[in-house]
Amino acid sequence: MVHGSDYNRLRRIMNRMSKFRLLLVEDNEQDREVCRDTIVRYRAQTHRDIELIECESLEEALEKIDNTFDGAIIDMKLAEQGNEGNQVIQIIEQSQLRIPVAILTGTPDPVNTDFVNIGVFKKGDPGAKYEDLLNIFWEIYDTGLTRIMGGRGIIESTLYQVFRGNLLPQKEKWMLYGSQSPEKTEKALLRHALSHLLQLLDDDGDRSYPEEMYLYPPLTAQIKTGSIVTERAGQVKYVVMNPACDLVMRAPNMCNTDRVLLAEIISQQRLFPDYPEAGYSNSQKGELQKAFKNNKAPYFHWLPKTNFFAGGFINFRNISTVPYDGFLEVYSQPEIQISASFIKDIIARFSIYYARQGQPDINFDNFITPA
Repeated sequence: MVHGSDYNRLRRIMNRMSKFRLLLVEDNEQDREVCRDTIVRYRAQTHRDIELIECESLEEALEKIDNTFDGAIIDMKLAEQGNEGNQVIQIIEQSQLRIPVAILTGTPDPVNTDFVNIGVFKKGDPGAKYEDLLNIFWEIYDTGLTRIMGGRGIIESTLYQVFRGNLLPQKEKWMLYGSQSPEKTEKALLRHALSHLLQLLDDDGDRSYPEEMYLYPPLTAQIKTGSIVTERAGQVKYVVMNPACDLVMRAPNMCNTDRVLLAEIISQQRLFPDYPEAGYSNSQKGELQKAFKNNKAPYFHWLPKTNFFAGGFINFRNISTVPYDGFLEVYSQPEIQISASFIKDIIARFSIYYARQGQPDINFDNFITPA
């Protein structure tokens, strides 16, 4: 079993074991030679280890392609038909291979898929040299994306250890559950495996990036605790605050509540109307830091800004409910989902705010005597 404290050790081991694997699908020998020379030069300049796998035909590409590559450069025309590049891309997409893909082509043929996640580059154009693409791939590689999600990545390695060390030794019990309800057992195994993956980060004290707070776009249209929605009429954003048990689906279009509980999200400008957009004074910086640490008031909770969300502050004082059956007539489908590790704190602060009781003030003057 892999524990949280093992994450960095596992990452260092896998980094030493792996090198950047680049797939080049190109039928022109001169272009392949240019790519080879560029990689030799790139290795010398950057001291980065790159393994180049070349394919000069559609058949060779289909034979060699798998989920172990950190990047792929694909030409559109590999034969007289001229559509071979699209076929390679479609295989990558249909096989759900987690590979950053760039098209480098001399033909203006359109790409018949939206899967190309790096871009389409025309040979000879500015920014379309092999060195330019290597720089893009390395920027992605340095995020750890392919080392985590790729076929040689940390997730694959950890899942193998979970499969071998945790699930197979318990197979008799899981087989019993499967005989009773295969669908429920499959979902339970998925939750169990994900719990093992999350355990890798249980003792991680690093600060999170704002994007970690959200699941965007959500993988489900179902209304959940922490769903961020927009009121259709006023374009005001709200976050769903129901307890999770309220929103569990018991039958198609039926859950455990007839009302959806919402809290308004207000903008930073609305909370600090006199503050400039930039160039804060020291006192203003201090007030913003208090707000970002959720210390301004117990009824505000900060939601950080990202490139897909303007951010703001949840206002626990401005709450409303709407019938579950008519929710989508008034509000959008969930646009963003606050992730589980963050929504727990929001619900806890929301609950504490409304559960507070307080007590009458006691006259303590007689208990304080001069020294």
